[in-house]
Amino acid sequence: MQIETIRVRFTRKPCSLDEVLLNGDPDPTASQVMVEKLVALSTAEYDEFAENLLVDRDWLKGLGGWLNKDERNSVMVTAPDRTTLYVDPSGSAYGRYVGVAV
Repeated sequence: MQIETIRVRFTRKPCSLDEVLLNGDPDPTASQVMVEKLVALSTAEYDEFAENLLVDRDWLKGLGGWLNKDERNSVMVTAPDRTTLYVDPSGSAYGRYVGVAV
């Protein structure tokens, strides 16, 4: 599923949404992202996911990764009244890189 190209600032291996929003990553460069999958969660599911980003999820398995040197695939994660997240598991099943649009 390709929706559009978005600029996202990722955090590498964050434990929770708080780390993503603070983004202590030394590389503040935003990445061009192509959304390959949209996952719409309930508020409760999103909150659990956002507090446990390093837990494997079947719906992330095998997705993400770089398309070329300038653009990467990601999974868009949404829920009502929550910050939209972009997840690049880079072939894994957890939130290896998680970011927000800039």
